[in-house]
Amino acid sequence: MPAPSPPLPLKKRPMDLFLLCWFSIFCLTSLVFEQYIVFDVDLAKSQDVIGQIWYWYAKSYDPVFLDTPLWLRVMCTIDAYVFGGCYLFFIYALIKGDNAIRLPALLYGSAIVYSTVVYFGWEFLDEKNRQEANLLAVFIVNIPYTIVPLLLMWRVRAVKPFDIDAGRDK
Repeated sequence: MPAPSPPLPLKKRPMDLFLLCWFSIFCLTSLVFEQYIVFDVDLAKSQDVIGQIWYWYAKSYDPVFLDTPLWLRVMCTIDAYVFGGCYLFFIYALIKGDNAIRLPALLYGSAIVYSTVVYFGWEFLDEKNRQEANLLAVFIVNIPYTIVPLLLMWRVRAVKPFDIDAGRDK
């Protein structure tokens, strides 16, 4: 049996570069920004830059984060401590072209799409929230958390997603 060929260089994998950029952003939001929600920081009193960015976003577009309900704090905790680690792994696996990305990517993609559907459902279906939030801004800021995982799941659809002939895997 021949040895597996090395993956194409990252610069020749534009989809992987795209995913890598997004997962770097997601890593920052999960590991840095979400901590404010996890630890129930009063954003209005926060004096640091990140707290003030959160406060501006919440006050301008998404007031649920001004007095975060427990269900959303739980979701943010999962985002910070489960998905944050996934993003670090995905960054590594995309750079290295590691086929071990497949199963974690499929599990992550399913879980995060489910959680964003719950989040969007609440944002758009809660009557009080519909009156207070800027739903277009909320949608634009948060839709990458649905689209990018779906793209990742599509990207790793082959059994060995980084093999050069991965598109022919059954």
